[in-house]
Amino acid sequence: MLQSWITQLSAVALLVICGYALIAGSWRERFGAVIYVAAYALTLGFGLISLDSDLPYLAKYISSNYTALYMLVTDTLILQGLCVVAWKSPHPWSKWAILCQVVSIGLHCVVLLDLGLSNRIYLSLVTALGWGGLLALLIGTIAARQARQDARRGQAVPVASE
Repeated sequence: MLQSWITQLSAVALLVICGYALIAGSWRERFGAVIYVAAYALTLGFGLISLDSDLPYLAKYISSNYTALYMLVTDTLILQGLCVVAWKSPHPWSKWAILCQVVSIGLHCVVLLDLGLSNRIYLSLVTALGWGGLLALLIGTIAARQARQDARRGQAVPVASE
């Protein structure tokens, strides 16, 4: 799963963004970061399961429907975790991440039903949606950190007496 520079860059970005969310975010962002890191580990595990020595690894991984099935399972688990985060949440980032996951699950269903979506387009769209979910988490983390800093500044400012 880490054969090309784009997958390596994606892995680094995921770890950096999730690490930042774990350090600077509220409990919602931390939970979202744990969800994304666990899903990435699960995806790597599914990639190792489908490893076969007969064909080149990447060609076999892309050409099989196992990719869509494994990613469907992973994205459904991510969606369930994000629904927990978004429940009665004032933070909008989780709703945007849920939107990315729903569209991603729809793409997996299109591939599994063999409705004519090419593998290249499928993987490009799923990758773009994954980046969208990570971007939503990053924006949510920055907003939570900024709100926490504003609350601290508000308490430190002396109130003018009348």
